[in-house]
Amino acid sequence: MTTPAGWYDDGSGNRRWWDGLQWTEHVVTGRPAPGGESTASEPTVQEPTASEPAPEAPVPAVPITPPADAEPAPFVPPYTLAGQMPAPAATTSPAGMTYPAYGGYPAASWPVAPSPQPATGVPVVGIIGLVAVVIGVVCACFPVIAIAGWALLAVGFVMSLISLFLRGRKWPGITGLVVAVVGAVLAAAVSFLVLATSSIAENGDSPFAAPGDRPSSEGDSSTGREDPSTIEGAEMVPFEELEVGDCLPLVEYTDDDVIFDLPVVPCEQPHTDEIYLIFDVEDGEFPGDDALGVTASDGCLAAFESYVGVSYDVSELDYYYYQPTKSSWNHASDRTVQCILFSYEEVTGTLKGANY
Repeated sequence: MTTPAGWYDDGSGNRRWWDGLQWTEHVVTGRPAPGGESTASEPTVQEPTASEPAPEAPVPAVPITPPADAEPAPFVPPYTLAGQMPAPAATTSPAGMTYPAYGGYPAASWPVAPSPQPATGVPVVGIIGLVAVVIGVVCACFPVIAIAGWALLAVGFVMSLISLFLRGRKWPGITGLVVAVVGAVLAAAVSFLVLATSSIAENGDSPFAAPGDRPSSEGDSSTGREDPSTIEGAEMVPFEELEVGDCLPLVEYTDDDVIFDLPVVPCEQPHTDEIYLIFDVEDGEFPGDDALGVTASDGCLAAFESYVGVSYDVSELDYYYYQPTKSSWNHASDRTVQCILFSYEEVTGTLKGANY
């Protein structure tokens, strides 16, 4: 039910103008006396404020005396209780927040701090990590600076990982991690290939040990190109395990053979060769095949007479030697020369003290 516009008691002893929807600022002081007459000779009307237009000239309320036999009408207040207020109209603030309006007055728009927007920049850590990873992968492919490259690659990987936990775009960090993993595999493969190629180029087809000028076995009965491992009673012994007094069957090697070990047979078995001296040459840079051959030959010749019993000039025996190659010198620290007596005829027993 809507209360019509008019002057009503506002509960404070004054009469206030009700415009049908809400109270206004127009007030008439004084309470009407019993019988319908006002105690004030002239009602005092407060002027409306400048912000609100003056209502139409109100008609003074005339009290109505109900008949004696009429039942009293229930009092209808010109206002509504808070629980009976209509649903407020929503008002949208400039910041995008809505506030309800009550009592017909527009809702106040309160300033609201804007929510933080997602960061759209690129973390500097991610960019630095990506650059470090790329440079590290390139450097790791070169053996000379491989250590620095791997260290830089590890630093870039860590920085790329950290950038994923920072605000901003994630693509530099993700790219850095992918490049680090793939680049590490690639750099390892390239480094292995470079090292293998360098080793092959340096070693070529050089044997582990190279024989000196071996005496010709022409006219002798020999095993020729027989596989040394198939000789009866032979045991293949690596160069570093050979000993003075070991007896060797005749095996002719070519310049294309790669020699890692020699066949050793019991000296009671027919053979042609016997190791009579093993010594190490002076350490240092590889002197070259020719210079090393001269050193080996001189050392073997000096020990010939003391082992055989006669000088090399009058002996029927000859000698040759095995010397380190450049490969064994550099990669196996080989400095050992094996001096070997050679008989043009097969013998049994040792040649030590043969005196011929």
